[in-house]
Amino acid sequence: MTRTIRILPLCALLLACVAPHVRADDTSTLEERMSFKDFTRFGLDKLSPDQMRGLNEWMKAHGQDCAPATSAAPAAASAQPAAPPDRVKSHIAGDFSGWEQGTVLVLENGQKWEVRDDDPLIASREKSPAVTIEKGLLGWTLSVAGHPEIAHVIPAGK
Repeated sequence: MTRTIRILPLCALLLACVAPHVRADDTSTLEERMSFKDFTRFGLDKLSPDQMRGLNEWMKAHGQDCAPATSAAPAAASAQPAAPPDRVKSHIAGDFSGWEQGTVLVLENGQKWEVRDDDPLIASREKSPAVTIEKGLLGWTLSVAGHPEIAHVIPAGK
């Protein structure tokens, strides 16, 4: 209980910073919008799955009040891209030489994933290495065959 009480002011501060950037139609979670480093720095990794789900629901419900109004018509439901499965196996389209925060990796299956981590990976140039992307408790992780490092990623190009 004491730990939860200490985390609440931090969550409130975080919400005040993030809520203005949430759109009413934004279906991404807080874990997907934040870098893994910030997510852990703010202590959000200490929340239970139920607490994290509740926080994400609150963000979706209240974030729309803070977003600027737009005149764009809502997209048709059929135009929404399908959510990726919980595990994706593919290859990088073309050459791979590593990543840094903001790098968008394009896969042979057409998916695009943006790296959210602050820590870069520098690799010797490889042609179309195999990649695995998995959804976990803290969002999506990407691993490249032959490299022990992982990157926290979000779907790009939405």
